[in-house]
Formats: sequence, structure tokens, C-alpha cells
Amino acid sequence: MTELKFIHAADLHLDSPFLGMQQLPAALWQRLHDAPFQAVKRLVATAIEQQVDFVVLVGDLFDRETQSIRAQVFLAEQLQLLIDHHISVFVSYGNHDHLTENHVLTLPTEVAVFSADVETKHFTTQTGERVAISGFSYPQRWLETNMVTHFPERGTVDYQIGLLHGAIKQGDENHYAPFTVSELQATHYDYWALGHIHKPQLLASQPEIVYAGTIQGRNKLEDGPHGFELVSSSTGQLHAEFIRADQFEWLTLNIQVNADTTDESLMSQVENAIIDAKQSVFGLIELQISGIETLSPALVSRLTDGTWLARFDQQQRRRYDEQGAWVYSISVAAPKQTVTYAQLDAKYWAQAGDAVFTPDNLQQTAGRLMQYDFLATHIKQDETLKAITEAAKTELFNQARLEEEQDADHQA
Repeated sequence: MTELKFIHAADLHLDSPFLGMQQLPAALWQRLHDAPFQAVKRLVATAIEQQVDFVVLVGDLFDRETQSIRAQVFLAEQLQLLIDHHISVFVSYGNHDHLTENHVLTLPTEVAVFSADVETKHFTTQTGERVAISGFSYPQRWLETNMVTHFPERGTVDYQIGLLHGAIKQGDENHYAPFTVSELQATHYDYWALGHIHKPQLLASQPEIVYAGTIQGRNKLEDGPHGFELVSSSTGQLHAEFIRADQFEWLTLNIQVNADTTDESLMSQVENAIIDAKQSVFGLIELQISGIETLSPALVSRLTDGTWLARFDQQQRRRYDEQGAWVYSISVAAPKQTVTYAQLDAKYWAQAGDAVFTPDNLQQTAGRLMQYDFLATHIKQDETLKAITEAAKTELFNQARLEEEQDADHQA
């Protein structure tokens, strides 16, 4: 028999801007912007249906320090709905919605909000189980303190739960309440509800230390299913079950082209691939095209400069609801052949490429963009540097082929 049941969610990121997606049709863009809101509605509906004892929200409820009135009113209404169904709510704020002097949110008074200091709130279920919930809110955007040392020892309760919006300690720079898994295990709590990392992850099972992940993936780096955790007790232990709530999923489709590929045949190939990859939720698709060395330089140019995708957009505007997907980007794999642009020595090109395409140069070029966490995280990804390097190689390769064609025309 289940003694305790609660929902663990984090990183709702209401009002997420979904940068780079404004080219979507207006109706589809609105659905995407509303996706985190709809995912929260799914969470609330599940909480009511499952008759959970309480809900914990572990940081970054909003995407920005200053929240829109719409987002504030929406969250207040949803939390009030939980309270009206006798479901308690415990909230901690993270680095995106940290406490400030002007931090005033219109949440229901019954919602238990954690302060900047670690504190413990007590809860008793209708069947008499005593629960202690310990946590804190961020006082500023960066929190380099190891907050685990401030959590109290496990009390004389049936279950003790820790709420922590933070990241595993790595290297010398740790801006988000750094911790180690062994430190969390040493507290002997029954469950650690984590926030900040956007992909659902189980860090340990004794006890369960769980990142719920963001409730809705916001970009291609946040692919895969997203939602929240339904946590239940059985034989004195707490176990989390992932519940999907996202409205959109970021996908990658790999397309192999050849010498026979034309603009029209590629469109048909992509449409068939979308049908084969049919998902349970709407798919936002990046095409990864391989084998471009077999294509004409003109077609490669149309793929890399956006011309082909613009034409495909006209076609998918009529069918995206039916297909349940939208292709928003094309990534062209670098050709396997060696770049010999303008008779450039291949060895020299390789040496120059190694010197130019480095993480330091990329971050220096990004300049002030690095002050934004979401951009800094993306720019520091190994995949970002790889994508930029491959794009440069592709462009140079195609320019070399165009030069060869022009030379051939002049010599004919």
C-alpha cells in the first residue's frame, strides 16, 4: 500500500523566448510559446488525478528575473487549483528567478516558499506520515556556496526530502550551488529532488537522487522526452516514475543524399523520413544531411544559404498539423573529401583550421554574448564548435568546386 505520494518538478521556465524559432508560422509559434504552460497544466491534472499529498517545484519556475503578468497569474491559478484539491505546494527559486529586493510574486498564501537560508518545512499526510522537506532559494543569480553543508541532519520523521537547485561540482568554476553525489548520500535523506539540469537524470538510487529536468525542452540541446517525477513510497522507500508532459520534442533526422538527389526528390525524402519518425508529440526537426560531396555545388549552396529550406517551408506550412512536425533547420555534414580551396595546400589548411577553430577563439568571438547563461552554455558545447567547423569546411569545399566549374567553363 502506498503511504506517500508527491510530484517533483523543476525548471518550468514559463515565458521562455524559444530564441531562433520566430520564423515558424504564427499559429505554430504561439503553440510553442504556450508549451510550458500546457505542460504545467498536465502536471496539475496528474497531481489531482493521482491525489498526491504535495508538489515540490525546485527552482526556475520562470525564465527571467522579471516575470510577465500573464506568467505570474497563470502559475498562481494553477497552484491555487492544487490547494483547492487539498494538495500542498512547496516552492524554491533558482538562478533564473532568484530572490531580489523587488521579488514580489502573486502566489497563493498557502504556498510554502523557501527563503535564501536552508530551512525545513514539516508536513503530515492524511494517514499520519511525518515528512520533513528541506531547501532554499537563490538570493542572486550565481551561488557558488556548497549549500549541502547547511542542510540539517535527518530528523525523526518518516521521510526527509531535500530540494536542491544546483549542479555537480566540476573544476574550479561552480556558479550553481555545487555539490557531489556522495555529499547528498551522506545526509541519509530519503529522496533528493534536484533542479537546474534540463534533462531528466537519476544520479543515484540509494536513495534516489533525481533531476526532474525541464518540463518542456527549449532547444535542440534539450532533446528527448521532458516532464516531471511522480514519487511514491513503498516498503519505506521512495521511488520516482517519470511522467511525460512536453508538447514538443526536438528531433534530428539523418538524411543521406547522392548524385541523383534533386531539390524535389530531397523534399519527398524528407517528408517520408518525417512520416517514419512519427512521434507521440509534435516534432521540431533539424535535418542532418550527409553525402553533399555527391551533389552539385548549386544544390549545396541552396542547402547552406537557406534557399532550399525556404522553399520547403512553403510546402510544410500546408501539412505540419497533419504530419505533426516542422523542419526548422538544416545541418550539412562536412564533406569527406579534403578541402583544396584556391589551390590551398591541404596540410596548411589543416594546420590553420586547428589554430582557428578553438574553444577560446569561439568564446572570444562571441564576446558579450557569453554573459547570457543559455548562450554561454551552448557556445561552450563541443557540438557547437564542431558544427561551426564543419560549416566552414563545407562552405570552403563548395567554393572550391564552384571555382573548378568556372575554370572549366573558361577553358572550354
